[in-house]
Amino acid sequence: MKQSPEWPWLTMLSAVDSRTKRMDEEMFRELEGIAMTEQEILEALEEWQSLSVDPENRYAYEMRLKWLLDQLSNIRSSREEGRQEGLKEGLKEGLKKGREEGIKETIRKMSEKGMSIAHIANILDMTEEDVRERLGD
Repeated sequence: MKQSPEWPWLTMLSAVDSRTKRMDEEMFRELEGIAMTEQEILEALEEWQSLSVDPENRYAYEMRLKWLLDQLSNIRSSREEGRQEGLKEGLKEGLKKGREEGIKETIRKMSEKGMSIAHIANILDMTEEDVRERLGD
C-alpha cells in the first residue's frame, strides 16, 4: 500500500508526546527507516534532533512557541471581545427598531379604532407630526 507524502511528516510530529516529553521509540525507528530514502525527511529529522539536544536552542524554541501561543490567545480574545461588542450593538439596534415598530403598530391600531391624530398624539405624548409620520410609513 502506497503511503501519502504527508505520512512521514505526520509520523515525525507524532513521535513525541508533548505532555510527557517522551519519544515513541518504535515510531522513531520507523521514521529513521523512511529518512534513509527521503533526503528532506532525513534533514528535518537531523535538525529536529539537533534542536532537542542543545539546551539553548530548545529554550529559544520553547520561548518562541510560548510567544506564538500567547499571540493566538490574544487574537482569540480580541475576536471574542469584538463579537461580544457586535452582539451588544446589534441588540441595542434591534431593541430600538422593535420599539419603533411597536409604536407604529399601536398608532395604526388606535387610528383603525377611529381615534383622531390629536388624541393619539396626546395619549402617546408625541407631536401630531410624529404620529402622521409613523402612520405614513
